[in-house]
Amino acid sequence: MNRTITAFSIGIKEQVRNYVLVALLVVLPVSFITLAFAVTQDVEMPVRTLVDGETVTVMRGMPEVHGVIMTPITSALIAGLAGLFLMREAKDTDGRLAVAGYRARQVIAARFGVLAAITLIVTGVSVGVMLVDFQPEHLWWFIAAMLVVSVTYGLIGMLVGAVLDRLAGMWLMLILPMLDIGLFQDPLFIQSEPEWWMKLFPGYWPVRVMVDTGLTTDVDTALSLVWATGYLLLAAVLTIGVYYRATQGK
Repeated sequence: MNRTITAFSIGIKEQVRNYVLVALLVVLPVSFITLAFAVTQDVEMPVRTLVDGETVTVMRGMPEVHGVIMTPITSALIAGLAGLFLMREAKDTDGRLAVAGYRARQVIAARFGVLAAITLIVTGVSVGVMLVDFQPEHLWWFIAAMLVVSVTYGLIGMLVGAVLDRLAGMWLMLILPMLDIGLFQDPLFIQSEPEWWMKLFPGYWPVRVMVDTGLTTDVDTALSLVWATGYLLLAAVLTIGVYYRATQGK
């Protein structure tokens, strides 16, 4: 346990010194979320969501819908980059911890602990900025879905970091949340049943929950949160395996 805590502390210090990540945490929530509310025209738009177990179209303000979408984009983007940076650093340094006597499970627990801590901070900052302009109908359900999609993207960032270099991985993790959450899952763009391949993206199930709990008075997507959690667990299993191989099984 002491070794895990020590490795966790080292990992946190590494991320604090990562000025790119710190700058993103400070700049992105305000620039993405606050500006989304500020520049969006205050008109009502049709939104497809679940109401009483049926998919219906309801009218909601466009700034509110943009807030529901831009908030998880921001959190997922930063968490994904954090996962990428963690994996790149792990490939370079974690083998040395094994030489120092650390077991693989200790190092893995520390790295995942760092990712979880960063994700909590990113989610908290993003939701806090959103609450200045918009209050979801069911805040805690909304936050739960935010955490799931953010952790999932953090794990995907780690997977990307295992196979791509830093620059290519950054570009991919900048683009993927935009396409997934900002286009394929955005009810302002997709106003019919999504194509089957859109449902394979990590944002599909969590965004269903956020649209429902952010814009309607009843919670009709609890099962979607279960599916989203299953997606997260699958990503976690894959990430552990890839991480182990990336650090040469040490």
